[in-house]
Amino acid sequence: MHKPKEHLNPNVFRIQITTASALLSGMLLLGGCERGAPPAVEQTPAAAPQAPVENLLSNVPVQGDEPLPSGHPTLPGAMPPHPTGMPGSRPDLDQQLAAEHPQSSGKQKPAVLVPDAVKAQWTGATLAVNVGGQEKQLTLAVGKTAAIGNALQLHLLHYLPAYTSNFQTVTSSSGEPMNPAVQIEVIANGQVLAEGWVFQNLPDFNSFKSEQVQVRLVSGKRSATK
Repeated sequence: MHKPKEHLNPNVFRIQITTASALLSGMLLLGGCERGAPPAVEQTPAAAPQAPVENLLSNVPVQGDEPLPSGHPTLPGAMPPHPTGMPGSRPDLDQQLAAEHPQSSGKQKPAVLVPDAVKAQWTGATLAVNVGGQEKQLTLAVGKTAAIGNALQLHLLHYLPAYTSNFQTVTSSSGEPMNPAVQIEVIANGQVLAEGWVFQNLPDFNSFKSEQVQVRLVSGKRSATK
């Protein structure tokens, strides 16, 4: 005899399908989350706190003669030795500067050497002379003297169109008025009261000083002949 076939319970079958579907959906959901998750952002480590500036300054006084660290190259001296000094000597800075820039001793005035070409081209100068608050212009030939009031006389010694000096001699480096200057003196009763140089463009360098007379160089006077 054949045994009657067992019939499947439809409720049990429905439960199994529902369970399998739930498992499959969960797996797909987990896989999607893993694939779609953005990469983790790399966190930059926080910067180390900076020490206050005042803490970086040393309170140890610097003497200037501390030894250099081992292996440090030798530093040049702050003041090079004078070329005429002995090897290794460090002459005084004032002596070095004095040797490089000679100064007049004041006992002997520099000699004035006027080139012949300058003498032939420039014969005099026009000066603005102020005596007692009254200024007037006068034109003097080189070597000539003019009365300027109050028993005073003005003597024009030299005119140089391009004054230059090496503290031993004074001369003109050119025949063109590049640095015009005159050497003058004020005379009273045969005595020289004041003497020196007056510059047309650089009056701050005037060596002529007088409380009674103020002089400005207006222009040089060219020779009429060329």
